[in-house]
Amino acid sequence: MRDKIIVLVSILSFLALNSIAQKRYSPLSRMLWIKKKTHTISLNSISLSAGYYNPSMSYFNNTFLPSEKTADRFNGNILYGANLSINLPLNLGARVGAWYWAEKVSGQGSDTFNSLKVSLAGISLGAFYTYNNGFFGLKPYIGVDGSFLNIQDQYHANETVIKTSGSNFVWTPFVGINHEFNKNIVFGLEYGYFLGNYIQDMKTVTSIVDANVPVDGHKIQLTIGYKFQ
Repeated sequence: MRDKIIVLVSILSFLALNSIAQKRYSPLSRMLWIKKKTHTISLNSISLSAGYYNPSMSYFNNTFLPSEKTADRFNGNILYGANLSINLPLNLGARVGAWYWAEKVSGQGSDTFNSLKVSLAGISLGAFYTYNNGFFGLKPYIGVDGSFLNIQDQYHANETVIKTSGSNFVWTPFVGINHEFNKNIVFGLEYGYFLGNYIQDMKTVTSIVDANVPVDGHKIQLTIGYKFQ
């Protein structure tokens, strides 16, 4: 009797496991699982970036610096950044990040100032779409960031330092491409174009004027990150 019970229990256990396996791995269940997975929200990656950004700075380059008789100009400099991205349904994603850029021009040849340094720091929030069916393991993406921009100016003149600050909002459409290594390491290349400006108070001989300083310009950067599983 005991042997019969053991055999019966074994048969029932086998049938139960087989039924569960069929449910779990049947085409319908796999399709439902994939559908469920694509509709989840999860952490995607955290990344660091470094690249080159060349803002227009046309007011300084075309008006202020020539009037000060200095040959130096704003020509672009290194931009540093970091992003945390989130997976959304339908191959969409969102990201929050921060970035920093600064450049200093010399007043050599000028009788009125020694140097001018402009620093731009942004807190960004963006959305993007990733094309997962890429080629050679590469995944292209496209999106747009909006950044709250903080501006810091340092004007050195005759051993006097004048500091001013302000803020504005800028947009950055971007395209990029990523490649994953060892499932968790991600390398990428991204191109973007900043759209925006800020107002700078400038002293003239007779008054203070509101100068419009465009920060429109190209940026290109390399990224390295950790992809969450």
